[in-house]
Amino acid sequence: MASSVHQQALAAEGGAVPCRVCGHAQSTRLCRKNGFDLARCASCELVFVANPPRSEQLARFYSFDHGYQTHFAGAQSDARAESAARRHLDDVHRYKHAGRLLDVGCSAGIFLKAARSAGWEVCGVELSEDTASIARQRFGLEVRGGALTEGTFAPASFDAMTLWDVVEHLPDPVPVLRIARTILKDDGVLLIETPNVEGLFPRLSYRAASDGRYWRHPEPPAHLFQFSKKTLGRALQAAGLRAIEIADRRIPLSYSFGRPAVLVRSPKSLAYALAFAPFAALGPLVGQGDSMVAAAVKA
Repeated sequence: MASSVHQQALAAEGGAVPCRVCGHAQSTRLCRKNGFDLARCASCELVFVANPPRSEQLARFYSFDHGYQTHFAGAQSDARAESAARRHLDDVHRYKHAGRLLDVGCSAGIFLKAARSAGWEVCGVELSEDTASIARQRFGLEVRGGALTEGTFAPASFDAMTLWDVVEHLPDPVPVLRIARTILKDDGVLLIETPNVEGLFPRLSYRAASDGRYWRHPEPPAHLFQFSKKTLGRALQAAGLRAIEIADRRIPLSYSFGRPAVLVRSPKSLAYALAFAPFAALGPLVGQGDSMVAAAVKA
């Protein structure tokens, strides 16, 4: 990502925070989006929201009242979520095939349901009580409400632990990753999927955006962090974990650019999709996907 844009150090005031991975106090402002400042750590290059919302604001954000994942409320099935669950189960089975599995940020429990059907003993943690209730009532899953904190589970409780599109939402990822290390068995594996800010599409679209203001890839305040392969590896290392593989993936094009029926009604969005969707599709083929899946073990 070009370092020439907005070479303005953000002061650690007015809600701004130092880097949550390396602790460095200086950062470079990249852009402002949805009222939030995105910055890049001057040391480790982690991209993060420098003026994050307060905890009570986040709690309201992850609710049906705010519109968060309301599609699960009435639908008995979700084709996209079920497809992602099957893909994620394949990811887990590359390393483990049975045992006890914890899914952090399990939402309505679609992945947990698939893992249970495959023979896993499953449990989930979910911040949104609305979606957690669906997982419990509709699928009979064990899901604990709130955040994953120390003491939620006993040490060495799980053979596998997953955070599917979750780590970028956490206000402070490294302490959660440390808890993951504690509650994993010695031969356990942690799987993480998260957007890759250094993917081909994010990098090129950032450079093309006017002052970064129309950079579509980041989603603050839902996404508080934008990891790269390097910064995700560093966060894992800080937590006492070691990445054994980081695979390139692609965010669904319909998510990044909109569905065709919508695009044809918006010439500007259609032009954007025509310009950048090919790079999003190409990214994983050249080792620069706009999403990534990391597998980690205890260091």
